[in-house]
Amino acid sequence: MGRFMLPILSILLTAVPRALAVPADWQLRFALPADQKPEWTQAGHLPKWTVTFTDEQRPIVEITGDTEGHFRGHVLIGSRFVVPEPVPAGIEVSFRYQTYCAIGTETLKRSGEVAFGVFTVEGFDALAKEPEQAAVLNLAIAPGALLYQRLTGGGEDVLDWQDWRSGDLARKLRQHAGREVVFAMVWGCNHYSDEEWGKLDGFEVHTMTQAEQDRRLFEALDLGRPDLAAVKRAYEAGDLVAARAALVEHFRTREQPPGPELATTASASVIAQADDVLQHTYRLVGCPPHKLGETILWNEDPFSYDQWAIQLNRHSEWLTLGQAYAATGDENYAREFAAQVLSWTSAMPVYIGPRWIEGPFFEAGKAPLTLDGGIRMGHTWFPAYYYFRNSPSFGVDAQLAMLSSFHDHALYLMDEANYHETSNWGTMEANGLLHLGLMLPEFRDASVWRDTAAKRLTNQLTAQVYPDGAQIELTPGYHGVTLSNMLGALRVARRVGFAMPEGFESGLERMFEYYVRIATPDLRTPALNDSGAGGVQGWLQQGHELFPARSDFLYLATNRQEGQPPAYTSCMMPHAGWAIMRTGWGPQDRYVLFDAGPYGSGHQHEDKLHLILHANGKTLLTEPGNYSYDASDWRRYVLSTRAHNTVLVDGLEQDRARVRDTWVAREPTTSPWVTGEDFDYAEGTYADGYGPEGDRTVTHTRKVLFVKPRNWIVIDVLSPTDDEPHAYGTPFHLDVESAEMDPETLATVGKSGDVGLAIIPLSRDGLSAQIVQGQTGPVVQGWLPTGRHNELRPIPTPVYRMEGAGERVMAYMLLPLSGAEPLPQITPLPAPEGALACAISWADGSVHYLAHNRNGQAIALGPVEAQGGLTLAVVSPDGTVERLFRREP
Repeated sequence: MGRFMLPILSILLTAVPRALAVPADWQLRFALPADQKPEWTQAGHLPKWTVTFTDEQRPIVEITGDTEGHFRGHVLIGSRFVVPEPVPAGIEVSFRYQTYCAIGTETLKRSGEVAFGVFTVEGFDALAKEPEQAAVLNLAIAPGALLYQRLTGGGEDVLDWQDWRSGDLARKLRQHAGREVVFAMVWGCNHYSDEEWGKLDGFEVHTMTQAEQDRRLFEALDLGRPDLAAVKRAYEAGDLVAARAALVEHFRTREQPPGPELATTASASVIAQADDVLQHTYRLVGCPPHKLGETILWNEDPFSYDQWAIQLNRHSEWLTLGQAYAATGDENYAREFAAQVLSWTSAMPVYIGPRWIEGPFFEAGKAPLTLDGGIRMGHTWFPAYYYFRNSPSFGVDAQLAMLSSFHDHALYLMDEANYHETSNWGTMEANGLLHLGLMLPEFRDASVWRDTAAKRLTNQLTAQVYPDGAQIELTPGYHGVTLSNMLGALRVARRVGFAMPEGFESGLERMFEYYVRIATPDLRTPALNDSGAGGVQGWLQQGHELFPARSDFLYLATNRQEGQPPAYTSCMMPHAGWAIMRTGWGPQDRYVLFDAGPYGSGHQHEDKLHLILHANGKTLLTEPGNYSYDASDWRRYVLSTRAHNTVLVDGLEQDRARVRDTWVAREPTTSPWVTGEDFDYAEGTYADGYGPEGDRTVTHTRKVLFVKPRNWIVIDVLSPTDDEPHAYGTPFHLDVESAEMDPETLATVGKSGDVGLAIIPLSRDGLSAQIVQGQTGPVVQGWLPTGRHNELRPIPTPVYRMEGAGERVMAYMLLPLSGAEPLPQITPLPAPEGALACAISWADGSVHYLAHNRNGQAIALGPVEAQGGLTLAVVSPDGTVERLFRREP
């Protein structure tokens, strides 16, 4: 291993003697964090630390002068480096660090941020040379940033020296051969008011030959294993060619641990897909087919849609090639696979940075996601390897490249900085690491990988799964991602005979019950947040296999043919904040999900107090669900409040994104919930602000009463803290073929064939309404994504509006329809100011009397009297009170 001739640098952020000017080999730059506010800048919260160097033989940098915690931002300490030409097989950087922050408490632990960056000379020179000139920047995507890796930040202090090594930079720097770049160590803090310091020491640049890189792989192996005896003999004899061949032969022929189950037959469509891959034609993430060039550029983004490039690098097409190879024995598939392995491992870094597209760091904006390493290891690479390991076309060079990359992935996934415990990403990362630890026992550290991954996965059952079974992103599709990776981990553990930690397997049961609780009558998931309407039967079949005593899992898994229905119908999920109201478990039953819960920890929509309704075999009141992960106006619409069935205030959307305390529930909801034979009732409140400034003048409370088994009453109470008039708008998104609104009653009837939904206002005072469909201006409204990339379809969306000062009440009946069912008649009843009272007369002669009154005055409701709160009386044609619901204010 060579050591490139850069001066060794020690950076100490404590008092040291003999201050020197900045040595000629080093330069200082300054930047402010991307979340810096103008008022902070005006108050002097800048990176104005005193930076001095000491010791001519071993330069030390001292960053001091902020014991009272006034400063904020980043100091970059950089030196130019000429990338050798030709680029050596390996280039690495190493140093060690400490960092401290006085803010640390039991509930809030912070440290200063230590990072390493590689910049073009022009990009580094463009950074501020003085703290007062520091620009607000995300250094990871600053102009000229080729790589930016955070080593710490937002976590606990590092008070003992922590060694760090970059991993291979050669592939990242290949296109800069013969040119200068800047290596920069970075220290900074992202808050003020407390003392912070950091220490950086022993900066070195290392270059490696191919032989040195090979030795690193062999040194990572447990060559004392009897099954690696031939590898050991060749390696100790200095014959790396023979050692490489022996290692590949071992992996080709070994029988333990058992490999994954592989499909050995292939349909005509699979063969056709594999043939497309031979031609480098890919169909990814709903986009049209695209043919890549003869040489695959792994960060190509032909649709300007980062998810396309991300999916390309997860290598699911390698499994298609493998299945076709197993079915046909055609070596063309094996040759293509081997070529792609060599292409990808030579072109792509395993290090995964903070930007969004997989690819070399010299192309701005092109970098992979942390979860991709887990997906490759947990889902695609091991089956692909086993499909081809005996192929003569998958030779020593390609196999060794793949084995080396397996090891690189393990080192990457072991790094705590690359692990996301409270996200579906974390399960993918930990599942991939567990596969590496269990499937590659030949590596010395395999047991550490295995045990670390098993512990992480078990911890995730608490860290990212609520007691009610919902994964904290509150997105059914990503609940499935988390669960599938948990199951993948359990399967590989069982296959190789490894016992997962106590509590892991049993902890999965509530994740399966989640699907029972939220399942719509057509046995699908509601399309909440960034999620489509996926099926629940496959999940519950797997759940029943793990938990055979759960007859309710079996009942839904078999489309109600076996097992027993759940003992309950309606339920509340107190951490998710979802109230699910249903008439039963049959395909024609009626169902509402009312979302009164937290924002979610990822994939969120601004949709609190939103409703989804399914009845008579169809979702009638819908929501947009998932849409392409781009930055388009359409994407912003799908995330917005106006794309959901809840209230806008003064034309402004909810804005929980800016209030992190709303993201995750620390305790179960205390919102009212009542369920019984005659009624279900739920209530929720939104008070977290509207618009980009988070204006909290108006609070929205929604009350949902299910009058079983027929209809729902929805009451919206809008309560301002000022005396000014406000405008309120409530859209209802109907997934129906057509809709009409009665101009007198403002009732909307939407239908698809004989099935439909009526939205009937229960008070028309001050109310106006119109049906919007496929509108693009002045705002986008009345659209539903189709599930294909960049494609939506128009849907009828009645929007009800009211204006005025003081508290306002908007109330509706939601009535599912089947056939030519007549609508009830709504008759206003005398009520005090601010109260609502009406009689709802049905065709059979029965009457529902409804009152909502916040001031406690008595209201006559036919044969009963209402006081404060919500009252509904169901009165038969003969005047008998059959059922009565009361809810105090």
